[in-house]
Amino acid sequence: MKVKDVMTKKVQSVEVPGNREEALELLRKLRVSALPVLKRGTQELVGMVRLRDFFENPDEDQLGMLVNRDVPTVQEDDSLRDAARKMLETSSRRLPVVRDGNLVGIITVRDIVHRAIAEMDIKDPASKYMQRPLATVWEGTPLQVAVEIMGLAEVRALPVINEEGELVGIIDDSDIIAVSEIETESRIEQMKGRSEGDSWTWDSEDRIYITKKRLKPPKKPVKEVMSRDLITIGRRTSVSECAKLMKEKNIEQVPVVTAEGNFIGMVRDEDLLQAL
Repeated sequence: MKVKDVMTKKVQSVEVPGNREEALELLRKLRVSALPVLKRGTQELVGMVRLRDFFENPDEDQLGMLVNRDVPTVQEDDSLRDAARKMLETSSRRLPVVRDGNLVGIITVRDIVHRAIAEMDIKDPASKYMQRPLATVWEGTPLQVAVEIMGLAEVRALPVINEEGELVGIIDDSDIIAVSEIETESRIEQMKGRSEGDSWTWDSEDRIYITKKRLKPPKKPVKEVMSRDLITIGRRTSVSECAKLMKEKNIEQVPVVTAEGNFIGMVRDEDLLQAL
Protein backbone atom coordinates (compact mmCIF):
# COMPACT_ATOMS: atom_id res chain seq x y z
CA MET A 1 0.00 0.00 0.00
CA LYS A 2 1.06 3.57 -0.68
CA VAL A 3 0.57 6.83 1.17
CA LYS A 4 -2.04 7.99 -1.37
CA ASP A 5 -4.18 4.92 -0.56
CA VAL A 6 -4.88 6.01 3.02
CA MET A 7 -4.00 9.71 3.30
CA THR A 8 -6.56 12.43 4.02
CA LYS A 9 -6.85 14.77 1.03
CA LYS A 10 -9.02 17.54 2.48
CA VAL A 11 -6.79 19.15 5.07
CA GLN A 12 -7.66 21.93 7.50
CA SER A 13 -4.78 24.38 7.85
CA VAL A 14 -3.81 27.87 9.00
CA GLU A 15 -1.82 30.52 7.15
CA VAL A 16 1.07 32.87 7.79
CA PRO A 17 1.16 35.74 8.28
CA GLY A 18 -1.39 34.99 10.97
CA ASN A 19 -1.96 35.10 14.70
CA ARG A 20 -2.31 32.61 17.53
CA GLU A 21 -6.02 33.40 17.99
CA GLU A 22 -7.00 31.99 14.60
CA ALA A 23 -4.95 28.83 15.10
CA LEU A 24 -6.22 28.27 18.65
CA GLU A 25 -9.83 28.62 17.51
CA LEU A 26 -9.32 26.01 14.76
CA LEU A 27 -7.44 23.60 17.06
CA ARG A 28 -10.27 23.78 19.55
CA LYS A 29 -12.97 23.44 16.89
CA LEU A 30 -11.34 20.36 15.34
CA ARG A 31 -10.12 18.96 18.69
CA VAL A 32 -6.71 18.17 17.21
CA SER A 33 -3.24 18.78 18.63
CA ALA A 34 -1.46 20.10 15.50
CA LEU A 35 -2.18 21.83 12.20
CA PRO A 36 -0.28 22.39 8.93
CA VAL A 37 0.75 25.98 8.29
CA LEU A 38 0.71 27.34 4.72
CA LYS A 39 2.01 30.52 3.12
CA ARG A 40 -0.97 32.84 2.79
CA GLY A 41 -2.83 32.53 -0.49
CA THR A 42 -0.92 29.41 -1.58
CA GLN A 43 -0.61 25.70 -0.82
CA GLU A 44 3.09 26.06 -0.01
CA LEU A 45 3.88 24.22 3.21
CA VAL A 46 5.65 26.32 5.85
CA GLY A 47 5.54 23.81 8.70
CA MET A 48 3.34 22.59 11.56
CA VAL A 49 2.07 24.24 14.73
CA ARG A 50 1.26 22.16 17.82
CA LEU A 51 -1.01 22.75 20.79
CA ARG A 52 2.08 22.36 22.97
CA ASP A 53 3.67 25.38 21.23
CA PHE A 54 0.87 27.62 22.53
CA PHE A 55 1.23 26.41 26.12
CA GLU A 56 5.02 26.84 26.02
CA ASN A 57 4.91 30.31 24.41
CA PRO A 58 1.97 32.15 26.01
CA ASP A 59 3.35 35.61 25.13
CA GLU A 60 3.94 34.99 21.42
CA ASP A 61 1.10 36.28 19.25
CA GLN A 62 2.60 35.89 15.77
CA LEU A 63 1.86 32.47 14.34
CA GLY A 64 5.03 32.57 12.25
CA MET A 65 7.11 32.52 15.45
CA LEU A 66 5.31 29.42 16.73
CA VAL A 67 5.66 27.28 13.61
CA ASN A 68 7.88 24.21 13.55
CA ARG A 69 9.44 24.58 10.11
CA ASP A 70 11.70 21.54 10.05
CA VAL A 71 8.98 18.90 9.75
CA PRO A 72 9.28 15.50 8.06
CA THR A 73 7.17 15.02 4.95
CA VAL A 74 6.23 12.22 2.56
CA GLN A 75 5.05 11.99 -1.03
CA GLU A 76 1.96 10.33 -2.43
CA ASP A 77 3.79 7.37 -3.94
CA ASP A 78 5.87 6.55 -0.87
CA SER A 79 5.12 3.16 0.66
CA LEU A 80 3.01 2.92 3.79
CA ARG A 81 5.85 1.09 5.55
CA ASP A 82 8.23 3.97 4.83
CA ALA A 83 5.68 6.47 6.15
CA ALA A 84 5.17 4.41 9.32
CA ARG A 85 8.93 4.12 9.79
CA LYS A 86 9.36 7.89 9.42
CA MET A 87 6.61 8.53 11.97
CA LEU A 88 8.31 6.27 14.49
CA GLU A 89 11.79 7.66 13.85
CA THR A 90 10.67 11.29 14.20
CA SER A 91 7.95 10.76 16.85
CA SER A 92 5.42 12.36 14.49
CA ARG A 93 1.70 11.60 14.60
CA ARG A 94 1.08 13.21 11.24
CA LEU A 95 3.13 13.79 8.11
CA PRO A 96 2.27 16.41 5.51
CA VAL A 97 2.05 14.93 2.01
CA VAL A 98 3.73 17.27 -0.44
CA ARG A 99 4.18 17.64 -4.17
CA ASP A 100 6.76 20.19 -5.31
CA GLY A 101 6.65 21.79 -1.87
CA ASN A 102 2.86 22.19 -1.89
CA LEU A 103 0.52 20.46 0.54
CA VAL A 104 -1.70 17.87 -1.17
CA GLY A 105 -2.77 15.88 1.88
CA ILE A 106 -1.80 14.57 5.28
CA ILE A 107 -1.27 11.08 6.58
CA THR A 108 -1.80 10.42 10.26
CA VAL A 109 -1.27 7.53 12.62
CA ARG A 110 -5.04 7.16 12.68
CA ASP A 111 -5.19 6.86 8.87
CA ILE A 112 -2.70 3.99 8.92
CA VAL A 113 -4.27 2.21 11.91
CA HIS A 114 -7.90 2.57 10.78
CA ARG A 115 -7.51 2.16 7.01
CA ALA A 116 -4.65 -0.32 6.84
CA ILE A 117 -3.72 -2.22 10.00
CA ALA A 118 -7.36 -2.81 10.98
CA GLU A 119 -7.94 -4.40 7.56
CA MET A 120 -4.88 -6.65 7.74
CA ASP A 121 -4.50 -9.89 9.63
CA ILE A 122 -1.54 -9.12 11.89
CA LYS A 123 -1.61 -11.78 14.58
CA ASP A 124 1.19 -10.42 16.78
CA PRO A 125 -0.18 -9.60 20.25
CA ALA A 126 -0.63 -5.86 20.63
CA SER A 127 0.84 -6.13 24.14
CA LYS A 128 4.20 -6.83 22.47
CA TYR A 129 4.32 -3.12 21.62
CA MET A 130 2.75 -1.67 24.79
CA GLN A 131 4.27 1.19 26.75
CA ARG A 132 5.70 0.15 30.09
CA PRO A 133 6.65 1.85 32.33
CA LEU A 134 4.51 4.89 31.63
CA ALA A 135 3.47 8.17 33.21
CA THR A 136 0.22 8.13 35.18
CA VAL A 137 -1.70 10.80 37.06
CA TRP A 138 -3.84 10.79 40.23
CA GLU A 139 -7.51 11.61 39.71
CA GLY A 140 -7.30 14.57 42.09
CA THR A 141 -4.48 16.26 40.16
CA PRO A 142 -5.32 19.79 38.93
CA LEU A 143 -5.85 19.89 35.17
CA GLN A 144 -3.06 22.42 34.60
CA VAL A 145 -0.62 20.09 36.36
CA ALA A 146 -1.74 17.22 34.12
CA VAL A 147 -0.99 19.41 31.08
CA GLU A 148 2.54 19.98 32.40
CA ILE A 149 3.03 16.25 33.07
CA MET A 150 1.97 15.47 29.50
CA GLY A 151 4.50 17.97 28.22
CA LEU A 152 7.35 16.69 30.39
CA ALA A 153 6.58 13.06 29.56
CA GLU A 154 5.98 13.91 25.88
CA VAL A 155 2.67 12.04 25.78
CA ARG A 156 -0.80 12.98 24.60
CA ALA A 157 -2.72 10.90 27.13
CA LEU A 158 -2.34 9.77 30.72
CA PRO A 159 -3.88 6.81 32.57
CA VAL A 160 -5.67 8.04 35.70
CA ILE A 161 -5.48 6.16 39.01
CA ASN A 162 -7.31 6.60 42.30
CA GLU A 163 -5.93 6.60 45.84
CA GLU A 164 -5.82 2.79 45.81
CA GLY A 165 -3.72 2.79 42.64
CA GLU A 166 -6.58 1.40 40.54
CA LEU A 167 -7.05 2.48 36.93
CA VAL A 168 -10.21 4.61 36.82
CA GLY A 169 -9.92 6.58 33.56
CA ILE A 170 -7.85 8.20 30.84
CA ILE A 171 -7.33 11.86 30.06
CA ASP A 172 -5.96 13.07 26.73
CA ASP A 173 -5.32 16.37 25.01
CA SER A 174 -8.70 16.37 23.26
CA ASP A 175 -10.43 16.19 26.66
CA ILE A 176 -8.43 19.22 27.77
CA ILE A 177 -9.12 21.19 24.58
CA ALA A 178 -12.86 20.51 24.92
CA VAL A 179 -13.14 22.13 28.36
CA SER A 180 -10.52 24.88 28.01
CA GLU A 181 -11.41 28.49 27.36
CA ILE A 182 -9.65 30.96 25.12
CA GLU A 183 -8.73 33.69 27.56
CA THR A 184 -7.94 37.29 26.60
CA GLU A 185 -5.26 38.99 28.63
CA SER A 186 -4.13 42.61 28.28
CA ARG A 187 -1.26 44.59 29.76
CA ILE A 188 0.42 47.94 29.29
CA GLU A 189 4.14 48.39 28.68
CA GLN A 190 6.06 51.66 28.68
CA MET A 191 8.08 52.35 25.57
CA LYS A 192 10.50 54.63 27.44
CA GLY A 193 11.36 55.37 31.02
CA ARG A 194 11.18 58.60 32.96
CA SER A 195 13.41 60.17 35.55
CA GLU A 196 12.52 60.34 39.21
CA GLY A 197 10.34 63.33 39.98
CA ASP A 198 9.01 63.69 36.47
CA SER A 199 5.50 62.61 37.37
CA TRP A 200 4.12 65.46 35.26
CA THR A 201 5.40 63.72 32.12
CA TRP A 202 3.27 60.59 32.65
CA ASP A 203 0.49 61.55 30.24
CA SER A 204 2.95 62.16 27.41
CA GLU A 205 4.84 58.88 27.74
CA ASP A 206 4.68 56.35 24.92
CA ARG A 207 2.84 53.21 25.98
CA ILE A 208 1.90 50.07 24.14
CA TYR A 209 -1.19 48.01 24.88
CA ILE A 210 -0.57 44.29 24.44
CA THR A 211 -3.47 41.88 24.06
CA LYS A 212 -2.97 38.13 23.78
CA LYS A 213 -5.17 35.07 23.78
CA ARG A 214 -4.29 31.71 25.26
CA LEU A 215 -5.90 28.37 25.89
CA LYS A 216 -6.56 28.12 29.62
CA PRO A 217 -7.65 24.84 31.27
CA PRO A 218 -10.28 25.27 33.99
CA LYS A 219 -9.38 24.92 37.66
CA LYS A 220 -10.73 21.42 37.94
CA PRO A 221 -9.28 18.08 38.99
CA VAL A 222 -8.56 15.48 36.34
CA LYS A 223 -11.45 13.27 37.52
CA GLU A 224 -14.00 15.87 36.36
CA VAL A 225 -12.69 15.85 32.79
CA MET A 226 -11.26 12.35 32.18
CA SER A 227 -12.96 9.60 30.18
CA ARG A 228 -14.32 6.94 32.52
CA ASP A 229 -15.60 4.54 29.89
CA LEU A 230 -12.51 2.35 29.76
CA ILE A 231 -11.99 0.06 26.78
CA THR A 232 -9.28 -2.49 27.55
CA ILE A 233 -7.50 -5.39 25.85
CA GLY A 234 -5.79 -8.51 27.14
CA ARG A 235 -2.26 -9.76 26.68
CA ARG A 236 -3.23 -11.92 23.70
CA THR A 237 -5.35 -9.43 21.74
CA SER A 238 -3.82 -9.22 18.25
CA VAL A 239 -2.55 -6.06 16.60
CA SER A 240 -5.32 -6.06 13.98
CA GLU A 241 -8.01 -6.76 16.59
CA CYS A 242 -6.69 -3.87 18.64
CA ALA A 243 -6.70 -1.60 15.57
CA LYS A 244 -10.32 -2.56 14.80
CA LEU A 245 -11.29 -1.75 18.39
CA MET A 246 -9.62 1.66 18.17
CA LYS A 247 -11.44 2.35 14.92
CA GLU A 248 -14.82 1.17 16.25
CA LYS A 249 -14.59 3.12 19.52
CA ASN A 250 -12.76 6.11 18.01
CA ILE A 251 -9.96 5.97 20.58
CA GLU A 252 -6.19 6.34 20.32
CA GLN A 253 -4.99 4.22 23.23
CA VAL A 254 -6.15 1.21 25.20
CA PRO A 255 -4.99 -0.09 28.58
CA VAL A 256 -3.70 -3.66 28.71
CA VAL A 257 -5.00 -5.69 31.65
CA THR A 258 -4.35 -9.19 32.96
CA ALA A 259 -7.02 -11.87 33.30
CA GLU A 260 -7.44 -10.64 36.89
CA GLY A 261 -8.05 -7.09 35.67
CA ASN A 262 -4.70 -5.65 36.75
CA PHE A 263 -3.42 -2.73 34.69
CA ILE A 264 -0.01 -3.58 33.17
CA GLY A 265 0.57 -1.16 30.31
CA MET A 266 -0.84 0.99 27.52
CA VAL A 267 -0.98 0.45 23.77
CA ARG A 268 -1.17 3.66 21.76
CA ASP A 269 -2.19 3.74 18.12
CA GLU A 270 1.35 4.81 17.12
CA ASP A 271 2.75 1.73 18.89
CA LEU A 272 0.89 -0.45 16.37
CA LEU A 273 2.94 1.08 13.54
CA GLN A 274 5.82 -1.08 14.68
CA ALA A 275 3.92 -4.14 13.46
CA LEU A 276 4.38 -2.94 9.87
